[in-house]
Amino acid sequence: MAEFAASEKPPAALVLAPLPFSSRINAGIRLWMLKLFAKVIINVVFFFKHSPPDKLPTYIKTYPVRPTIRNRVFIPSSYKAGGSLLPLYIDVHGGGFALCDPRVDDDYCSYMAQKHGICVVSIGYRRAPRFPFPNPDLDVACLAQAVLEDPELPCDKSRVAIGGFSAGAKLSFSACQIDGLGKKLEAVVAYYPVVDFTRNGERKLKTRPVTPNPDALIRSGNWLNWAYIPQGTDRVDPLLSPIFANREDLPRNICMFGCEFDLLREEAEDMANIIADKEIGEKKSLKIGEGWEKGNVRWEKVLGEEHGFDQMRKFFDKVAEEARLQRSREMYDDVAEWLFRKVYA
Repeated sequence: MAEFAASEKPPAALVLAPLPFSSRINAGIRLWMLKLFAKVIINVVFFFKHSPPDKLPTYIKTYPVRPTIRNRVFIPSSYKAGGSLLPLYIDVHGGGFALCDPRVDDDYCSYMAQKHGICVVSIGYRRAPRFPFPNPDLDVACLAQAVLEDPELPCDKSRVAIGGFSAGAKLSFSACQIDGLGKKLEAVVAYYPVVDFTRNGERKLKTRPVTPNPDALIRSGNWLNWAYIPQGTDRVDPLLSPIFANREDLPRNICMFGCEFDLLREEAEDMANIIADKEIGEKKSLKIGEGWEKGNVRWEKVLGEEHGFDQMRKFFDKVAEEARLQRSREMYDDVAEWLFRKVYA
């Protein structure tokens, strides 16, 4: 596969040759098995999970633009009807464009709502392989617009950010490029996003530091890409690979995270640098952690962590689970601080 450095001009187009028939069959079987396994696990977890009321959505809502998709609305329990309007955060769940649903982000959404006083709407999208690119991207754009137009939300629509985890972060960037949505939002928050589909797994693996634990994407990345990206798609399309997006199509403020032991870390950092190159001023190192801010762009490399670390529960290791929760909440608190300083002020 042709590749290029972040500082070089991207190719005019990049369309990959089709996979052999046997490889497509293999990818399809493995993906549907993975989808079935993930669905069973998620349903079992939520069946036995007895969350207190403050960790559950305030209500669940559908919008006419995508009537089959159930979206979860989290309003801080401290909010009183008739009070000051709340800032709004639109959350997009991850799952490789093929797995999961908005429920998987309940802990994050409730935390941001209850601790930081943000109204959070967790939106869904139709998933691959039945609904490949650009269907999920269009779903997110349509639902985000519906949220902005929702008169029932007690929110200040001039203080709105969108963000997500992994695939959800990528969909957030892509949705901003559709029908001018990015100009209606103030920020994107991208947790360990995939942003460049011109890079193959071999290159990504070379940039990942050696660790005893294999990255989950090493095993599943090829199946998920096969499901999401139709044959013949130009991988340089900025809607598919947001690293090539026009800066003017994205919101003014960008906050990005990459994990040290993540196959996707290099491309996320490259995108952050590309956007920051257009900002005025110098990079300022973060006071805590490894990263920087420049103008309206913030980047942080989460040291010692792998892709999706904050959402991978340690069911059988209490100490490890407490450490995961602490590090995750530190990251979320950093985002909230940045949002209230740069976006919600």
